[in-house]
Amino acid sequence: MRQVDLVSNYIKEKCVFGEIIESIKNEDNPGVQAGEIQEHFGILRNNASSILNTMWKDGMVIKINSRPVTFLPYEIICRMCEKYGIKEKNMYTLTELKESIIDRQIATEDPFMRLLGYNGSLLYQIRQAKAAIVYPPRGLHTLLLGESGVGKTTFAQAMHAYGTLVNKKTVEQYPFVTFNCADYFNNPQLLLSQLFGHAKNAFTGADSDKAGLVEQADGGILFLDEVHRLPPDGQEMLFYLMDKGEYKRLGDGNKRKSNILIIAATTEDPSTVLLNTFVRRVPVNIILPSYKEKPIAEKVEIIEQFFRFEAINLQRPINIAPEVLKALALYEFKGGNIGQLRSEIKLLCANAFLQYLQNNQAIYVGYQMLNKDIRNVLFNYVKMDKSITRYLDMFSEDISILPQENPEIMSDEVENDIYDIILSKLKNLKEEGVTIENTTDVLKNEIDTYLSSVNKYFANTHSKITNLYKLVPKEVIDTTMQLIEYARNKLQVNFKNYFLFGLSMHIQALIKRVDKKVIDDDQHLYRIRTEHPEEFRVADKMVEMLSDKFGLIVPESEKGFLALLLYHSRVEADSSKIGMIIICHGDSTATSMANTCNALLNTDLVKAIDMPLNQSIDETYGKLKSMALAINKGKGIILLVDMGSLLFFDKRLTADTGIKIRLIKTVSTPIVLEVLRHVLYDMDDIDEVYTRKNPQQGEMTETVKRKPIAILAVCATGKGSSMMIKNMLDELLEKYYTNSIKVITADYINAREIFEQTGEFYYVAAVVGNIDPQLPVPFFPINQLLQEQTQQLFFHLLDGNIEGPFSLPESLQIPTLYETAKDLLEKYVKFVNPRHAIFQIRNFIEELHYSEKNKNMVLDMVLHMGCVLDRCIGGINVKFDNLEEFYVENKELFKSIHKALEPLEKEYDINISKDEIAYIIKIITTHIK
Repeated sequence: MRQVDLVSNYIKEKCVFGEIIESIKNEDNPGVQAGEIQEHFGILRNNASSILNTMWKDGMVIKINSRPVTFLPYEIICRMCEKYGIKEKNMYTLTELKESIIDRQIATEDPFMRLLGYNGSLLYQIRQAKAAIVYPPRGLHTLLLGESGVGKTTFAQAMHAYGTLVNKKTVEQYPFVTFNCADYFNNPQLLLSQLFGHAKNAFTGADSDKAGLVEQADGGILFLDEVHRLPPDGQEMLFYLMDKGEYKRLGDGNKRKSNILIIAATTEDPSTVLLNTFVRRVPVNIILPSYKEKPIAEKVEIIEQFFRFEAINLQRPINIAPEVLKALALYEFKGGNIGQLRSEIKLLCANAFLQYLQNNQAIYVGYQMLNKDIRNVLFNYVKMDKSITRYLDMFSEDISILPQENPEIMSDEVENDIYDIILSKLKNLKEEGVTIENTTDVLKNEIDTYLSSVNKYFANTHSKITNLYKLVPKEVIDTTMQLIEYARNKLQVNFKNYFLFGLSMHIQALIKRVDKKVIDDDQHLYRIRTEHPEEFRVADKMVEMLSDKFGLIVPESEKGFLALLLYHSRVEADSSKIGMIIICHGDSTATSMANTCNALLNTDLVKAIDMPLNQSIDETYGKLKSMALAINKGKGIILLVDMGSLLFFDKRLTADTGIKIRLIKTVSTPIVLEVLRHVLYDMDDIDEVYTRKNPQQGEMTETVKRKPIAILAVCATGKGSSMMIKNMLDELLEKYYTNSIKVITADYINAREIFEQTGEFYYVAAVVGNIDPQLPVPFFPINQLLQEQTQQLFFHLLDGNIEGPFSLPESLQIPTLYETAKDLLEKYVKFVNPRHAIFQIRNFIEELHYSEKNKNMVLDMVLHMGCVLDRCIGGINVKFDNLEEFYVENKELFKSIHKALEPLEKEYDINISKDEIAYIIKIITTHIK
């Protein structure tokens, strides 16, 4: 007999199917290795390996690519393919075989294991459900409770699948019938007919006998969704069925039998929407957790699954920014609704796909694509529960979702034990007599290969976290997260997304080696202390933490292993640079500057935010905050701005986000280039960059220095109203300009004189008031300045972003004009009660028909009249220059206005002087178009 045939027979005798399956489940290498052939047949190991590889190429055996490599008879794999649905090929990994066996067992042994959260948030609920299904003689009726979108239907289907399994029945023998009680909510008779069936002529349209769903579900499960929509008489018929196992069709007096288990679901409180007699007959109540109640790991898994559904639909990979994953995981959707999460992900992918079609780039879901509410959830990230952020911090790079329902496992087995890799390399070098000068450089390829295999393996598995939990105990994974968080804080770096997987597997291997006392202590690893002292100090503390956690005596060389892993797992330097954002007034100024600088230095580090005229300061700041959160890598952000309100964004952004911000004023392309060179090539400390730039910054600011800005607050009399306008402006400006703009009051008569005096010391940018003094600067009526659109224009003017003439937006009628006036007057008048006065003033204005002549100025007139009453009650007099001459010119108006004022004078027992009337006339004649 040929030697090949002898070896083949030996392998077949050694490999028993049941034993092979158990070995795979226990993660023991199944099959025969070259060493066994060497010993059994007394041949050289090289010859044994050659024979086995020849048999493998000829299809006689299958290779298990593990450490060490083993071989199985082809017949064994054929049986495994048939039983476990494994894809037939000539080489497998141990992990691949184990997962295939476990997955098939899940499908055939425990359907609940298909549910996300089966060993987490749904653990107790699944225990309840199993108990309800197996309770003799036919199970316990069950009510599923939970908000819309939590998966009640899916859970009910799992209960049915489990019932099919434990009862050893087919779907035909153990049916699952679903009915949504809301479908016929408005027609109770038809609803009951659907459930229980009806006899011919039972009601109009009942042309023949009809079996109901209760009859169809006989022997199995009837699932009633939205059971609170079932009318009381329907509930009574159901609990009679539950008690007696009997029911009647509508219009038929004959009793019928049905042996069913009822699973009902509702989003409501059963005690308020269901009959007590019905509730009492449903002994099992299962409350399913909402999305917001699930642990963070499950949320991430749900998000990943939904993105994978979209990737499969688009048949293209989808790349996701880590901030998108974090925001979706943290956002509390209304009612904790998973359905809303699914809709949001669909919309994100649709927008990303549209950009893909337009730009012909990869499908990328960026942070800016999230809606504002979801983006804002990250603003308080640093204040959140550390156990949550520790988990989410594992994701520091873009996440790639592949369009595969069951991604194929890598054919190369991921190495679980980097010790063998490193120590084997060092041993070979010693045997070859190679002097090791730099341990890191010598081991770089081995470590990179190990980390790359981890990355590829987990990048192609169906669910990264789920697969990791299959390989590594939860306690080890949780401890690894704490170690990574400690290293991140101490080293001030981010680690690659898959570092969690590599380090978890490494720590598991460490525990096994210590337990088995397989300790290798290579002196070369101590060189890491001098080559990477920071990483070694962190590794020293990590070893101490591991020792305390697992009660291990960890060898000193472990510090070298960990230091190497820390050093080689950092995110590339470019992605941890200081951030740079340019913000400028104008449609494309910032973008143009950023594009130029990025192109010249071959980078994309500089980001841009443009501030066109129609964009408010708050909107611009909102974009800045979102962008800052997206690009921050822990080293701070430099803002480069041109002028105005943008000069105060740094303090506001730091207060809101905790990100370190440094602001450089009077930005230009040469300034951006200089800062970018420092950030890219020679500086990684934001204060160093800022200090280097600041002296030149001061010089540049000096050359364009101008007078401080002032605004003139003008009213007809200079009393009351002007102070009210000033206070309003101060409140409006304080938010964006931190008291850097002076507001000066003036009356209409002296406005030009005060304007000229003020101009000696200030740059007067605008006039605000209830009367236009016709000065050579823009005038903003106070009523229009209450409108957001006008405020935007006003702020752009103050920022110096408007050159030449401009027009105000069309004035909008304020829907609560008098309420607005009342609120303003309550802040500033002393002697009059605005709540009462506002109605008297309104009657006065309507008597004059003033609002019909000039609707835009009504608010100004109301405020002025409130101040008139306040002055008169308080005994404060005003004087109108050239009153007699003005009276003669406007005699008829004086008479009509005085008459209209009589109710006010009578109501408050005051005398409104001719001077006050003259100012009222002045406002009227100035405003009327």
